[in-house]
Amino acid sequence: MASDHRFAKVEGWLSPPDYSTNANLARERRHPGTGTWLLNSPAFREWTVGTRWHLWLYGLAGAGKTILSTTILDHLLQIDTHTTLAFFFDFNDARKQKLENLLRSLAVQLYHTGNEAARRLDSLFTSHDGRRQPDTNALSACVDTMIQTAGKVFIIIDALDECIGREELLHWIGGLRSSNTQLVVTGRPEADLRCKISLLFDKCNCVLRNKKVVNADIRAYVTATLEQKPGFVDRNLSQDILDRIRDKIGDGADGMQVLTQVMNIKSFARCLSPKDIKIALRSLPRDLNETYYRMVQNKSSAIRLLQFLVHTRRPLTLPEAVEVITTEINQEPRGFNVKRRLFQAADILRYCPSLVIIAEVTNDAETVDELHLAHFSVKEYLLEQAQFDLESASIVITKTCLTYLADIRGSHSTIRSDFRSGTFADPRVPALRAADVLRPERPTVGEMWAGRREAVGGCCD
Repeated sequence: MASDHRFAKVEGWLSPPDYSTNANLARERRHPGTGTWLLNSPAFREWTVGTRWHLWLYGLAGAGKTILSTTILDHLLQIDTHTTLAFFFDFNDARKQKLENLLRSLAVQLYHTGNEAARRLDSLFTSHDGRRQPDTNALSACVDTMIQTAGKVFIIIDALDECIGREELLHWIGGLRSSNTQLVVTGRPEADLRCKISLLFDKCNCVLRNKKVVNADIRAYVTATLEQKPGFVDRNLSQDILDRIRDKIGDGADGMQVLTQVMNIKSFARCLSPKDIKIALRSLPRDLNETYYRMVQNKSSAIRLLQFLVHTRRPLTLPEAVEVITTEINQEPRGFNVKRRLFQAADILRYCPSLVIIAEVTNDAETVDELHLAHFSVKEYLLEQAQFDLESASIVITKTCLTYLADIRGSHSTIRSDFRSGTFADPRVPALRAADVLRPERPTVGEMWAGRREAVGGCCD
């Protein structure tokens, strides 16, 4: 077994992304019993005993695939006769979007097993002097040899559709020839995935999450929510209203996306009277797109925050997100006003309920709270809306950052206290800068400001 010191050096060298943050988020959102149908299905049981080599679980956006991946992971981790590896591709995190990121993560997970697998990675570490980074081919070759020495290996890869460079990923999957390795992968059935994976895995190993099991999971979630959540229990709702909600969302799901129905029932908790609930029941959104439309309609602060999240090259920390809301650029008095800052940072979720989540992320031994879009489909929907095109969003982002920075004034202690995301604030909190927010392929703030001064206006004249 590799020593703790040696492991720390190798892990620091590869700097793999931490998949456990995705799994933990899924566990928090998972209702007990979700995914039991899969664990008990003939296809999964045959896969665990090896009569099926690989499985692809697919479904539409919001069908609960990441929660299924986590359910499988937790089930396999209870069995000690094999090695279980996992990786979650994630549109929210640039470090979880490429084949290289997957390979770095798998390599370090395999290093934990020690013995021969660890020696293979030690050899790669030594050949690169512990400093130079291996390319994707070297990582792939190393991971393949590590897998071959690790006994029986199960690998769970979630959200293939959120991977950048899927052709490279599919080529790597197709090259996994070790008889001791079995895969479960999830993703939406996009054309390239459907075509290639059907060939690699055989169509009989491609499992669609069908209406029946989706409806069962939704019914269980709805029943538990109505019986346990304070937003419903504390209101002493009549049995008639409870039955209507259960019938409309639980029994009337008809295979709709799990995410849509979860958002629907959450909306009832915000209703202020029985009449409001009855009106809401008559006008439920038909799908995710209509759900998202209602959530952002006529909400300027929410739209501005979402513009940041859609076009960020790194996630906003929770303090940064709060400062975005605290800075007013559309209505008088414009500018940053500390009195507009939220009492509780977590209340920022109320601006975009169900569209954003707070994720606890550990980087370089430091844990921070970040604000993420709740689902890939949220980003896809927003990018189809006019106010979220790059030019419009860039102007808003730049104007917000410049307005914030232009208002930094006062004594050193005042700046540190009031401007928590300013350059002179706590050095552990990144400065709120448009250059950090916009993606690296975008123009710099200076270039953007020079070209768009007229459109942005004289916010810092």
